[in-house]
Amino acid sequence: MNIRIREASIRDIDNGLLEVFIEGYRYHQNGRPDIFSNLSNDELKEDLIRNFDNLATIVILDEDNIVGYLSYKIKEKHTKKLDVDQLIISESYRGQGLGKKLMDEAKNIALKNKCDRIELNCWMFNENALAMYEHIGYNRQRIIYEMKL
Repeated sequence: MNIRIREASIRDIDNGLLEVFIEGYRYHQNGRPDIFSNLSNDELKEDLIRNFDNLATIVILDEDNIVGYLSYKIKEKHTKKLDVDQLIISESYRGQGLGKKLMDEAKNIALKNKCDRIELNCWMFNENALAMYEHIGYNRQRIIYEMKL
């Protein structure tokens, strides 16, 4: 493997980012179909394009193939934090430490921007991601409760 990380550009949507985004969406749709509606791939592409400038995104590549990404936003309310919106690794690349590499890069970005912490949310059905975050040193901060109506 020849792994590298770089900032994403809008051109990446047609160069592999869309496929990884769709794979991640379908995974979440399978875990929570009540929240992640059955959008077509064209609708997902429109959504990705429409929201591309709202978040910063870094991609991880094997050679020239995008195999994962991390989207984030730096927020400041009481303190300054880097808020991870999405971290997706293509299924065929999971378990190889690429999620950790993206989180390490997010940490570098947070430090460069003088953030006090990194925060993220993770669905309870996503047991592999939960285990990875705890394995690399993240702690559970709070629990969100819901009541389906």
